[in-house]
Amino acid sequence: MFTTTILHSLSALCVLLIIIGFGLWLSSKGMFDAPKSRLIVSRLVNTSIPCFLFYSVISKFSQEQLLNLLKFAGVPFLTVAINFIISLILVRTPLVRPHLKGTFIATFSAASVLFVGVPLVTTMYGSDGIPYLLVYFFANCVFIWTIGLYNIQLDGVRKGGGEIPKLISKESARKFFSPPLIGFMLGLSAVMLSVPIPKFIETSTRYLGQLTTPLALIFVGITIYHIGFDKLKHLPREVWLVLLSCFLIRPLTMYFCTMPLDMEPLMRKCFILGSALPVSTVFAVLAKTYGGDEEFASETIGASTVGMIAVLPILLIAVNLI
Repeated sequence: MFTTTILHSLSALCVLLIIIGFGLWLSSKGMFDAPKSRLIVSRLVNTSIPCFLFYSVISKFSQEQLLNLLKFAGVPFLTVAINFIISLILVRTPLVRPHLKGTFIATFSAASVLFVGVPLVTTMYGSDGIPYLLVYFFANCVFIWTIGLYNIQLDGVRKGGGEIPKLISKESARKFFSPPLIGFMLGLSAVMLSVPIPKFIETSTRYLGQLTTPLALIFVGITIYHIGFDKLKHLPREVWLVLLSCFLIRPLTMYFCTMPLDMEPLMRKCFILGSALPVSTVFAVLAKTYGGDEEFASETIGASTVGMIAVLPILLIAVNLI
């Protein structure tokens, strides 16, 4: 069993690295030098993901299975909350500079569940693992558009003054209901209410959803190329703390929270993989928009994305041995 697990993990790793490497190679040939061309790939992924999530839910789960899944929906919220508390402790120490506090809290706790998590879980476990990943995605999404956004806005207030932002606002609520989340919730509603899905919609969402994994991995390769490895040679200590969170604190927190629970092994594995993903790319945009430290947010995204490649062999083998 141990040998089989190792071989399966290495096989999945090779698939991931080949497609990511393809994105790197395309970028090295100048095919994605223009921001507009990279934006096209990003938008294609963002368009295909809602279809992928909708089809994954309606095709893989019955009402009974969904109810069983939702019994454990609180676990990702608990682990995100624990990571948030750890980040609050760290920002009260000299390890985190005052002007980075809010952006540090946000990047320490939230992951890039869709762009990286979906292709990773699909490669490892097929579409069977996606609904479990989506439970973590929901908790992660709630954190980003409430506590994460709020703390980044606080950085802007510290820097330029102004009113203290609200934890929940109309704008954060509007952004919370993103197309991927809507696709996920429509799938849940269709299953729970036994709504018959026309065959042409089911087939269309399946075909469009199949674009997600390769395009997302190619986009990761493009991102890594344009970040450049030189920028990652001299990282500030706060970035190293975020990397420690991504690849050690978050997955260990999830492991210890799920081990006492009687849940399916695949659910536990997907939860742990979901927690061990790079920093969400949305934080660079939020930092730029609301006065947080955009350079720091970009450094955490770049370093964690590149770092993921380095830790993937250990991560995949460790998760599959659980």
